[in-house]
Amino acid sequence: MKLRSALSKLSCASAFALGTMLTLSPAANAMKLKQQNLQEMAVESQSIIAGQVVSVTDGFDNNRPYTEVTIQVSSDAKGKLKDDSNYTFRQFGLIKPRSMGNGKVYLGATPEGFSKWQEGEQVIAFMYKPASITGFQTTVGLAQGKFVVRNGKVENIFANKGVFEGLDTSSLSAEQQNLLTTPGAVDVGVFMDLVGKLSGVQQ
Repeated sequence: MKLRSALSKLSCASAFALGTMLTLSPAANAMKLKQQNLQEMAVESQSIIAGQVVSVTDGFDNNRPYTEVTIQVSSDAKGKLKDDSNYTFRQFGLIKPRSMGNGKVYLGATPEGFSKWQEGEQVIAFMYKPASITGFQTTVGLAQGKFVVRNGKVENIFANKGVFEGLDTSSLSAEQQNLLTTPGAVDVGVFMDLVGKLSGVQQ
């Protein structure tokens, strides 16, 4: 029992240390993000979900902090999820630091560079496959792979910087080619058509 208790404390301490480390230097972590374009995100994603975030909660699982997100699926550009179904996943880190009730505050919030989620927002999420050990999941390219839809326009937290760079334009329609040179938010319909083409769903 003592060994089990010691291991449990070690696991908790390790998670705490990791969470603290990742939240100490947000600017440094943001700088480490590898820029990925839309083609790369489409290829690496398991699903590309368009839908509404209906629930965001957090907690601990085996001493690992997580944020649990549920998206009501409007469509999946890769065709793996049913329309109008709910997709739930867990991402590393709490929504915000949490009081542990013993005078201490757990600092393991969602690391800088990860996607942040809010109930009610309309999103297009390029979901990477779940981690083999923890089951945690995040968007491809971290925050780069989460796009928010507002007033018929879509962009990620980086205002789509680098998203359309390096794409092969030879098979793109005129509308899709125009999209590549549009700064900031772009038309969501044309964007999704392009995503479908890059995913191999549309020819």
